[in-house]
Amino acid sequence: MRYWEIDFLRGIGIILMVVSNFITDLQIFLNYPYSYFWHVFAMFTASIFVFTSGASFYVSYTQKRSLKRILKRFVKLISLGMLITVVTMLLFKEGTIYFGILHFLALAWILAIPFHRLMSLSVVFAVLFIVLYPFVDSVHAQTLVFLPLGITPPSFYTFDYFPIFPWFGVFLLGFKFGEAVMRSRHNNVKKVKFVCLLGRNSLKIYLLHQPILVSIILLLFGDKSGILVLRELPTVLPTAVEFYKK
Repeated sequence: MRYWEIDFLRGIGIILMVVSNFITDLQIFLNYPYSYFWHVFAMFTASIFVFTSGASFYVSYTQKRSLKRILKRFVKLISLGMLITVVTMLLFKEGTIYFGILHFLALAWILAIPFHRLMSLSVVFAVLFIVLYPFVDSVHAQTLVFLPLGITPPSFYTFDYFPIFPWFGVFLLGFKFGEAVMRSRHNNVKKVKFVCLLGRNSLKIYLLHQPILVSIILLLFGDKSGILVLRELPTVLPTAVEFYKK
């Protein structure tokens, strides 16, 4: 059973994410000046997306506690995440996405299983993951193995990074929203039907919007940063298309 409240919030999140990523693309390819406002905007947007995913997990796992279903979602998300890793590694001179939002969400849906049983303590654990973030972030290692935790090599740079600390805390906070939604009357709000539709198709929009935005920017203005390795495009694009068809 779907809940319009979750679809609506996710729809708002995906709209804001498209705006945020467009600004980021301008910064990357056209050297658009960095603004603290857009940094806060990006963090707020990501928080909505992760929070909603936590609520979605709670509802899904409460309705049907199927490990097979969770593993299927994990494989789907981690496969798409790895595809993004390969594409960014081949297309860009720096900024490879090793553990972006799709990698994180894949792992979060597995990690969340035991926390579902500790519902009364979910907020406490959520706060711990968030509060401990500065301590974890201060630790560095000359390896990428600990990236999921938030431990990075010195001077690490990536376009997209969602470590467990603090983002799994935001994910767990979504449990309470999911619980509240399940207790609601589930009224069909026609005025926000379009936003809900976007929310139900958020993964497709997420996968397609960046290639479209980047293509528009490159066609109109080119790559003023010189960060894109254009010679790899003929090799990467057919591979990406074949993977999507599978």
